[in-house]
Amino acid sequence: MRSSPLRKALCLALIAFAPFALAQNTGVAVLSGTGMVYLNGGQLSNSNAVVAGDVIQTKDNGAATINGPGGSVAIEPNSIVRFQGQSVALDRGQISIGTGQSLTVNARDFRITPVSNDWTQFYVTRTGGSINVIARRNDVTINCGSSGAERVKEGKQISRLDADNCGLIAKVGGAPTAAHGPILTSGIAKWVAIGTGGGLAAWSLSHSDDPVSPAIP
Repeated sequence: MRSSPLRKALCLALIAFAPFALAQNTGVAVLSGTGMVYLNGGQLSNSNAVVAGDVIQTKDNGAATINGPGGSVAIEPNSIVRFQGQSVALDRGQISIGTGQSLTVNARDFRITPVSNDWTQFYVTRTGGSINVIARRNDVTINCGSSGAERVKEGKQISRLDADNCGLIAKVGGAPTAAHGPILTSGIAKWVAIGTGGGLAAWSLSHSDDPVSPAIP
């Protein structure tokens, strides 16, 4: 896609000075992708800066990674994500989050937030009429409406209907079940997560001995 001079300058600055930019919480991130990835309706041809309000869409053979101030977001195929600075909104599909600054995910009326600023990894899907959350490292909370916060402990998962009233009728006896399988289910997404990261990878290593990586189940 054709980028404005400002976007190009931001992208180059983040690549060259990523550790400083991340530390300063600029609210700007870098989007990298493989296959069919679209930013605001235009096909992504190389890494590009993203700011609050930008929309990222991946097609069947596309996957992307956002590296920014709050952490890293791996976007699997057939997904639509809206970047919101210190949070992302999942409109469709599957994403994997690695954060040490409480990067939050919004999915319909749900708000998924790490319990602490310790390095946290979690996986959110919004497909087939349901919203699912898996806590892979440390705990997260799910808030929706006036129902209060529900805690998902490390290694557990929870599902709710992608519906009004916070999907509270999603499961009968809906106790969280043990999470199984890799955090990234798509081979394309795995290669994106392995091949990108820039300054965030070094930053995350300094915060955890188990950084987000599809190579570590």
